[in-house]
Amino acid sequence: MLNYLLTVRPAVVRTRRRVCWEPWVIGLITFISSIVLAVCIGLIVHYVRYNQRKTHNYYSTLSFTSDKLYGEFGKEGSKNFTEMSQKIESMSNLIGCVRSEINNTETDHYLNSCCGTRRSKSTTESVRIVGGTEVEEGEWPWQASLQWDGIHRCGATLINSTWLVSAAHCFRTYKDPGRWTASFGVTIKPPKMKRSLRRIIVHEKYKYPSHDYDIAVAELSSPVPYTNAVHRICLPDASHEFHPGDHMFVTGFGALQNDGSSQNHLRQVEVDLIDTKTCNEPQAYNGAITPRMLCAGSLKGKRDACQGDSGGPLVSPNARDIWYLAGIVSWGDECGLPNKPGVYTRVTAFRDWIASKTGI
Repeated sequence: MLNYLLTVRPAVVRTRRRVCWEPWVIGLITFISSIVLAVCIGLIVHYVRYNQRKTHNYYSTLSFTSDKLYGEFGKEGSKNFTEMSQKIESMSNLIGCVRSEINNTETDHYLNSCCGTRRSKSTTESVRIVGGTEVEEGEWPWQASLQWDGIHRCGATLINSTWLVSAAHCFRTYKDPGRWTASFGVTIKPPKMKRSLRRIIVHEKYKYPSHDYDIAVAELSSPVPYTNAVHRICLPDASHEFHPGDHMFVTGFGALQNDGSSQNHLRQVEVDLIDTKTCNEPQAYNGAITPRMLCAGSLKGKRDACQGDSGGPLVSPNARDIWYLAGIVSWGDECGLPNKPGVYTRVTAFRDWIASKTGI
């Protein structure tokens, strides 16, 4: 029998050796980590500031508080959304005011480059072009006076630095652009700026004595620089709908009464949009209002445009007080009579036509 000697060896326990980093290595890692963190914070700040600058474009063009867009949530929900949105917008306006104190020149330049901005002034007092009060510089900076051989004939609206929109009937017998001039500012004499006309484009379907298709565009001889007193109105999309009862303003240098003389100082009147059905009633215009027209004023009379205001703007603000061109002064039965509101060319009906002629 073989005897085997079993030798039992004690277990060897291995311990890990603690690695100690040199102080300079720890310092280097800390330094590199600080740089990476600083770069990340810088990129985040830059991104946030970039997005804030971009949102200004939406502020000046888009309407987020339309009841129509949120109709599926119910009328009450839409109202709540509108109120909340307007509060947020008021806070944004406050921030904008603080920024303007920091750099007034830069803020003015930005606001003047945007369409539809104007001097902040209360418009709660209803005034009339017919017997109304004069407006202040910068309240309606897109208003222009069209003058034939130096004499005021019609109003017009600045839609960019080189184009005006007006009424076709203003050019019915006065066709030579070389004899027309456009002036800007709240007074015709002296004007803030003045330009001659390069060309006039009247709508192809306008045929006197019909009032339909009463629209024309005119190109200035050279661009006008935007200032607090002179800059452009916003044009609404063709699909936009203005609603009966909307408060609007019409401005012009026209007469204070029927068959009166034009005025040297710009005037304004607040009017209400009147639905087409009411305006086509027998006691009003008896079916003469086409889909390319709209009515605004008061069925009680007294608030209206008059002779010399033709071609001028009818404007309406959105929830952010950005103003849009809703109509062009076209025609009416005298001035300010009961049941005879002013009739305007409906701009949304001609939005594509304006774009085709001006590129705007």
